[in-house]
Amino acid sequence: MAENKSEINTVPPKAENEVSGGSSGKSTVKSSGKPAGKQTKKKSVRRKVNKKKLILLLSLLGVVLLAGLGFAVFAFTGRGSITIGGAIRGYFKSIEDKNVDKYIRICYPSAWSDHYVPRGNDVDLSVLVEAVFARQEGISVKEVNVQREEKLEEVFVKRFHDKIKEIYEVDLGISEVYRVYFTLKVSYIDNGEEVTYDSDTRARYIYKYKGKWYYMADTLLLVDMDLEDQ
Repeated sequence: MAENKSEINTVPPKAENEVSGGSSGKSTVKSSGKPAGKQTKKKSVRRKVNKKKLILLLSLLGVVLLAGLGFAVFAFTGRGSITIGGAIRGYFKSIEDKNVDKYIRICYPSAWSDHYVPRGNDVDLSVLVEAVFARQEGISVKEVNVQREEKLEEVFVKRFHDKIKEIYEVDLGISEVYRVYFTLKVSYIDNGEEVTYDSDTRARYIYKYKGKWYYMADTLLLVDMDLEDQ
């Protein structure tokens, strides 16, 4: 971008003397310039830097940068989501990316996934997740539109808690459960062309554990509670 440059005249203007005669016959001299030999130079003033304030500012900046870095790391490695909508979107994104680790982290707290032994049977959770990916092969979720969030009563929360404990022998302290209604904009490839359509409204369950939201995707649990097709 072109810059407008102004020329700075560094040469001081010459003194111009105007002489006029007064009533007393004496002449008066008016000078529009500075008398020769009496020009003063401007002293450069250096502001003293307050070292304590500078150190404090740099410390605060460091804290902000570390906090931002911590949030970025958590966004990729943390469990659950800070919002209900984020849990739903994270679930479908993990399927689209075929990322087993992301899927487990958005659906299971470590207190559950680290002890995933349903009814005494040693089942590899990652194998079950891979089966979910196989059923969704070729399908891409473009948008998730949450329409309604319905908070369920405490008796329903207790049902979830008791059923998880019965099947997995895990005492998971779920604090809230929501039934969430949403639609999806889905696409797939048909004969080399992308086909996009809007799904019907579906209802799924999102639960809260230790301040984070998780997508309830465990098939054994949902079937046992007759909730799989809701």
